[in-house]
Amino acid sequence: MLRYPALPTTFFQNARARLMEKLPPGTAAIIFANEVLPGEADTTLPFQQNSNYLYLTGIETPGGILWLYPEAPVAEAREVLFIQPPSPEKKLWEGWSYGIEEARTRSGIQHVRPLSEWQAFWRRMVGRIHAVGLDFNEHERQTHALLPSPAHRFARRLQQELPGHQIVRLAPILARLRMVKTPEEIALMREAIAITIEAYQTILPLLQAGVMEYEIEAEIQRLFIRRRASSAFSPIIGGGERACVLHYTHNSQPLEENTLVLIDIGARLGSHCADLTRTIPVGPISPIAEKYLHWVAEVQLYAQKQLKPGISIEAWYQSVAAYMQEGMKALGILPADAPANAYKRYFPHGLGHFLGIDVHDVGSRYDPIPVGAVVTCEPGLYLPNEKIGIRIENDLLVTENGCENLSAALPDLLGL
Repeated sequence: MLRYPALPTTFFQNARARLMEKLPPGTAAIIFANEVLPGEADTTLPFQQNSNYLYLTGIETPGGILWLYPEAPVAEAREVLFIQPPSPEKKLWEGWSYGIEEARTRSGIQHVRPLSEWQAFWRRMVGRIHAVGLDFNEHERQTHALLPSPAHRFARRLQQELPGHQIVRLAPILARLRMVKTPEEIALMREAIAITIEAYQTILPLLQAGVMEYEIEAEIQRLFIRRRASSAFSPIIGGGERACVLHYTHNSQPLEENTLVLIDIGARLGSHCADLTRTIPVGPISPIAEKYLHWVAEVQLYAQKQLKPGISIEAWYQSVAAYMQEGMKALGILPADAPANAYKRYFPHGLGHFLGIDVHDVGSRYDPIPVGAVVTCEPGLYLPNEKIGIRIENDLLVTENGCENLSAALPDLLGL
C-alpha cells in the first residue's frame, strides 16, 4: 500500500542487531513511536514518525512501542513490537494501516502484539532488567521547547515507581549508528537526489522575469509527487534580496530581470532525504554578480577537497572559513586588515550538516566524521545591500580517501 520505495526488511533487522550489540548489560531498549498531535477544531497536525523508531522498524504509523532485550530468557521477549491494529471504524475512514501480519512482514520482527498487551508484558519483564534505554531528542540544533514525548512520560513514571532502575540514553548510540549509511540507504538517497536534480532541470526554463516564486515551487512539488516523493522541507525560492533570508519560505514575490534566484530544495523518497541548493540567473546578470557566483563555486570545490574521514564538521568549517575570509579580502568585500571571523557578516551559517532520515540528521559537529556518512556542503555569500544572495549546496558521501559528490550531475553554476 506504500506509494514510495521502501528499504528492505533486512535493513531494519540489521539496524536492531547493531543497536542490541551496543546496549550495556542488563539493559532493555524501549523506543516509542510518535503520537498524533491535535490541531485546531477537529484536525490533527501532519504526522511525523520518530526517526529512530522508523530506522529500527520501518513502521510509519503512530502509537507503537519497540522492545529490545538481547538477554531475554526466551526468544519471545528478545524483540517485540507492539502496535495498535486498525479498528473497523479506522479502516472505514482512513483505509489501510498496518495490522499484525503487515507489521511483522515490514519490520522483520516475528513477535508483534497488540498495544493493549504492553502493560502486562512490561510488568512481567521489569524485574529481569537493570536499566531501560530510552531515546530522547538530543539533537544539537533543536532550539524549540520540546513537548513531553512518550519517552519523557515513561521516564517520569519509571523514576517514580521503580527508582532503582537506571535510564540509559539511546540517542548517542543511535546517532553513531545512523551516521554511517548502509548501501541500501545510499541507494535510496541517490534516488532522492536524482529526483531533486530532475526538479531543477524542470524549472530552469521557467526562471523568467514576472514568474512568481510560488509558481516555481508548484512545479517542484508537482515533479516530486509524480516521482512518488515529497518535499523533505519547505522549499526556499528567493529572488534578489530575498535570497539573503536564509530560510525564506514565503515564496510570494515575482522574479526580476537581471537578478539571481536562490533555490534550496530536497526530495524525500520514502524515509531518506536530499538537500540541494543552486543560485540561478534570471536573464543577464552584472559582471560582479557573476564573479561572486564563480567564487562561491570555487569555495564549494575547495571544501570538497578538505572533506576526509576523521575530520569533524566543526574543523572542516573552520578550515573553509579561513579560505573564505581570504577570498572575501581578494574580492574587496572585506578590507585587507579585517579582523578574524569578519567573514561571518557575509556567511552567517554553517558549512554543512549530516543528511539521512532527517534533513539535519543526527550526529555531532565535534565528532570525527566516519566513512559512510553523508553531509551537505553549502558555502554561501550574502550581500543584502547589493540584493545578492548566493548559496551552492551539494550532498557528499564520505569515502576512504575523501568524498563523492552524490549531486555531481547538477552543475554548480546552473544556468550560466
